[in-house]
Amino acid sequence: MKVTIRGDFGMMAKADADGRGDHMRPGLLRVRMPWTNAGPVAVLAACVVALAACGGGYMPPQAFQLERNTQFDGEKLRFFTTLDDGTEVSVNTTDDVYQTLPGVTPMPGHEARAWTFLKVEGGDTAIAHALLSANPDDPTDYLVFGWWAYFPGQTPPVSFEGEQRFALIDGPELDHGFVPELPVDGSATYMGQAGGLYRYVRAVDEAEDIYEFVIDEYQGTINLTADFADGTLKGCIGCVGDLVTQRAHFGVILGEELIDPGAAAKDYELHLATAIIRDDGMFVREKVILKHPERTITLSEGYWAGAFSSRQDSEGDPRLVAGFNYVDFKESDGSFGEFYGSFLGLSEPFRQTGVSGPLPEDGE
Repeated sequence: MKVTIRGDFGMMAKADADGRGDHMRPGLLRVRMPWTNAGPVAVLAACVVALAACGGGYMPPQAFQLERNTQFDGEKLRFFTTLDDGTEVSVNTTDDVYQTLPGVTPMPGHEARAWTFLKVEGGDTAIAHALLSANPDDPTDYLVFGWWAYFPGQTPPVSFEGEQRFALIDGPELDHGFVPELPVDGSATYMGQAGGLYRYVRAVDEAEDIYEFVIDEYQGTINLTADFADGTLKGCIGCVGDLVTQRAHFGVILGEELIDPGAAAKDYELHLATAIIRDDGMFVREKVILKHPERTITLSEGYWAGAFSSRQDSEGDPRLVAGFNYVDFKESDGSFGEFYGSFLGLSEPFRQTGVSGPLPEDGE
């Protein structure tokens, strides 16, 4: 499944090979963002910054699509997506890897790896990042979380004109050619990891149009409750523990040193409003309520969307739920920001035992 990310790049107009951009916001903008002279990584950094700093405002849930985006045989990963014009583009771990890093996964029995991809072909450029969580004994048991930026008709250095961006989550158990068998009664709780990018633009002196702008990576705990009798799902990111500013998946892009040591994300809670679970196990809700104990939030809007696994835990419930979350907000002092990320929640029996059933047969 994927989300198409769109925006007008009011904050970032162009990124050259050295990663520097032309900031176009009027007024004085104090930017905390490390620029590296690392070629493709710097371009990818600018792309990921653009994911969080595009200035394009709220992304509607219609951007969420369910489709397969990976193939994995236990050794080689192929990562692909379909562009707006219907063209399929891909990268793979044999031909297109720019950098390989170890990864971390909460999945029982899984091992993790992460890759940054760079592919320049036919005058087009693709830059992507993927985290693979896989069972080393079963190549059909894997999940991939990733980002993709495609620049048609461009070779490095690239600009954002005409560029297409996607965030992706994929795995055989999220392929709803295998329709999940959902319980008709009872409930289940899910807990796991949520994380992504946040931007926070603090109003230093709103009257003088002076702001401080920061982008960094957040991590936190997501807790979800599924009521299968009512067919609903709700939850929260940051209600159990705090959101923390730390590296998980974007160290190669943002650098290992924290950009925001003051941790602007701390104490925010993303309350995920009740969503209806569809017969195919998907859900989309256009409501995320942001809360903070010390800041007055005057406006927040967003959405969350995702899908249940077609593999069952030992109790007969879906063993996991995965998806995307987005919220942008404004505060009473003129500050504003966004949280954009993905989440993975595991059922309590699966977290405790690691036991789950197989994938269903095709069409069943």
